[in-house]
Amino acid sequence: MLVLSACTLVAGAAQKVSGLSDGDSASIRQVILGFEDSYNRHDAVTLGRWFTEESDFTTTRGVTTHGRNQIEDHFTPLFAGRLKTVHRVLSIRNVRVLRPEVVSVYIDCEVSGAVDDSGRDLPKHKGLYDWILTKEGGRWLIDVFHESDLPSTSPTP
Repeated sequence: MLVLSACTLVAGAAQKVSGLSDGDSASIRQVILGFEDSYNRHDAVTLGRWFTEESDFTTTRGVTTHGRNQIEDHFTPLFAGRLKTVHRVLSIRNVRVLRPEVVSVYIDCEVSGAVDDSGRDLPKHKGLYDWILTKEGGRWLIDVFHESDLPSTSPTP
């Protein structure tokens, strides 16, 4: 298995993932940038386009949504409601090639502008995305997406 060490995601960065072509490395970065942009614009339709037709999305609350259309349907009311002011900054932690057309991606996420279900502002916090991307028809897409909140202090081993 090949691993890319952690690097901050920067638009236009030329970081190559070992074991993948330059084009595949760039396409994987584009999925992450595109997801981040769609999320921060609160555009559920565009966000859904970064997922495969049969993808799975699991929230920090353990709720799993299956399929691109259902993921779009999941985010539409959230972006109109409690996520309408949220902003996320993503940084690649690790990319691991599982097979030539399957990669595992860990992404650190910094969240600001979030509110709880009652509309109260939540403090900035960090999270972790655990993604499996697959290459379908020449295009990389999110197939499995697990999202976790990280504790505000480092856990003790």
